[in-house]
Amino acid sequence: MVRSLLLLVALAAAGCSSPSAPAPNPGGSHPVRGKVIYDGKPAAGVVVTLLPIDAPMVPQIPHNPRAVTGADGTFVIGTFTDSDGAAEGGYQIILEWPGEKNPNAEGEGEQDTDRLKGWYDGLHSQLNVRVKAGGNTIPDLNLPKVTAAPPPSAGIPGRN
Repeated sequence: MVRSLLLLVALAAAGCSSPSAPAPNPGGSHPVRGKVIYDGKPAAGVVVTLLPIDAPMVPQIPHNPRAVTGADGTFVIGTFTDSDGAAEGGYQIILEWPGEKNPNAEGEGEQDTDRLKGWYDGLHSQLNVRVKAGGNTIPDLNLPKVTAAPPPSAGIPGRN
C-alpha cells in the first residue's frame, strides 16, 4: 500500500511539469546594456526590445529580451529576470517611447502614441546587435528628433 502510494505521488509530480514551458535559462544569458539619447538628451521610459534574428525565440524563452530606460537613458536587458541579459545571437533593436497619459482623454486616446512615430518598430528599425558570450555594451543609440512618421516599408529589414 505504501509503495503504491509513493508511486502515485511520483507520477503526479512528474505530470505537473510542462514539456513546452521555457527552461530557466537555456544556453545562458549574457549581460547587455546600453543608452538611448534622443535629440542630444538621455531618453527616459523608452522600451527597448531585442527581436531575435538568429537567437532563441519564444517558446524557448518566456518573451523577447527587453528593458526600459531609466532617467539617464541607460538600460539593462533582461529575458528571464529584469536584468539577466540575453542569449547569444543576432537581434534587431526595437524602440518604443510611449507618450504621456492624458487624464482628460478616454480609451486609446488616453495614451499618446509612440513618440518615435514608428521609426524604430519591427518594420523600420535599422538597429541591430550581436550578443556574444560575456558582457555586451551596445554603443549609444543617438536618435535624431522625429517630426513625422517614416515612409511605408517595403519589408522587414534583414528579413526580406
